[in-house]
Amino acid sequence: MERFRADGHLTNEALAALVRDDSLDELGRLEIAEHLSFCDLCLQRYTDLLCGAELLAPERSCQKALWARVRTRTLRLVTSRYATAAAAVALALTMLWGGREIQFTHPALPELRPAAAELRAWPERWNDALSETLSGVTDFFDGLRPGNHS
Repeated sequence: MERFRADGHLTNEALAALVRDDSLDELGRLEIAEHLSFCDLCLQRYTDLLCGAELLAPERSCQKALWARVRTRTLRLVTSRYATAAAAVALALTMLWGGREIQFTHPALPELRPAAAELRAWPERWNDALSETLSGVTDFFDGLRPGNHS
């Protein structure tokens, strides 16, 4: 009995003999087992012979639901990372360029509270500080453009 075809795969007779457990010596079994350990096509044919019936297919596939969950989690992860990084950069730039205008006072000590006029002027000072900060950022990025070496 021939164990291998011309293309290197196991013959149907060798697989059937392996299933029936007959007419194979120990060396033949070893060769077939070694071939089945790396040849997926022959292993599938052997499994089909062992089952004797067609394998059952699931009622519905879960592939679409799994891909949707993978995409959602990936999007959430990427968005979370970039949002955190953007918030950190915005906070750092605000503290770097606009932080010198803000004075923190303790509300329990009346002598440290700013006067009412200062409180009314605070939004304008904050807007000015924010405008300075943003203009500094835009000037910085304008200086990075190619051909703009000043």
